Amino acid sequence: QNDHYGLKIECPLVHPGLMTTTLSWADPKAFKRWTLELRRTMCLIAIARDKGSGEVRIHNDGTPRVYYPLCKHDEESLALGIEHCVRIIAAAGAESLAYGGMADIVQLPPTSKPEERAIAVDRFIADVRSIGFAPFKVPLFSAHQMGTCQMGSDPGKSVVNPSCESWECSGLYVADASAFPTPSGSNPMMTTYAIAHMAAQNIKVAAIKAASNLPSARL
Repeated sequence: QNDHYGLKIECPLVHPGLMTTTLSWADPKAFKRWTLELRRTMCLIAIARDKGSGEVRIHNDGTPRVYYPLCKHDEESLALGIEHCVRIIAAAGAESLAYGGMADIVQLPPTSKPEERAIAVDRFIADVRSIGFAPFKVPLFSAHQMGTCQMGSDPGKSVVNPSCESWECSGLYVADASAFPTPSGSNPMMTTYAIAHMAAQNIKVAAIKAASNLPSARL
């Protein structure tokens, strides 16, 4: 939609412990079948730059709880991303398909039967879309949280100023991805480095200015 809120598809490097957290649990035997196939599994993830928002609330028992419902835009973005992932994997010659919201692995017709294979892929994608993203039914995760101490020029709409200094506490600086004005939708490493460098330079300038205002020492 040319609004810079689309999605990215990545092929992550995952170890068995991380991968198994995304597998669906139907019964022990199905889970074992999934796990034994991990060595032959091509994993793709759809990363969406979310338009929605959430909040942290204090539960009745005093513990913090995260509430982050998907908005319609983000649901559609993720569904489209998963569809692309499925088609990429199928085009690469996969023998079967698996999705965290499904109970078991789905076998595909061989590549020697392209018409049957195309029908099976379309059916799998339709099943994925019908499952949707109901809470606790599909494995969703977030990485590289950004913007929780948003940088901005308006104290009423941000936590830190453009120099990364807190509006409410002079001398307190935020120098990581939480100062992002908005989530970037991609790996934030280089931008985080840049923000940390900028904050460090601002701290140096502030320290020099403060030192110059100190009264001269007398012997």
